[in-house]
Amino acid sequence: MAEWDFDHQYLASLVKQAQLGDNDAFAELYLSTYKKVYRFALRYLGDEHDALDAVQETYIIVYRKLRTLKNPQLFISWLDQVSFRVCLSILKKKNETYGRSADISEADDLATPQSSQPEDIVVQIDEKNFIIRSIMSLPFSESQVIIMYYYNEMKIEEIAKLLSVSRSTVKRYLASGKKKLGLLITR
Repeated sequence: MAEWDFDHQYLASLVKQAQLGDNDAFAELYLSTYKKVYRFALRYLGDEHDALDAVQETYIIVYRKLRTLKNPQLFISWLDQVSFRVCLSILKKKNETYGRSADISEADDLATPQSSQPEDIVVQIDEKNFIIRSIMSLPFSESQVIIMYYYNEMKIEEIAKLLSVSRSTVKRYLASGKKKLGLLITR
């Protein structure tokens, strides 16, 4: 059985037990799913230490919020959403911490003869920030797929496996997200 092929009935029964306070059931949920969360985080963040931090933060949130999950059959989907949001948060924090220096080095790369004015460089950086904010304003599934496909350079098959959806669903999210981005950017 591959890491992404889960016995959803079994996991649902563990969720129900963990929601009632059974710590052994939660430990079993963790053991059954942490590899999937780690692989996603590693692929998304590209750093082993950040991925380990993401796994830890994901399961802290899952432990605290598990009682809010109304349908235990949807545990894997919910876990994927929590994991994605944690990874996105880590990425945002990294960009905020290192973003200024990254933007400066990026600005140096952009300083070509036709764009050597500081005002032009600032405009180019602002445009990139606007695009990222626009992506984040899309529906969750679309922004998730666009980030994985364009920023993390993941293949459609990889995204489909990580999100437990079909290739056609990934393609649909990409197309819909790109269309909405086009409308946002042309405003």
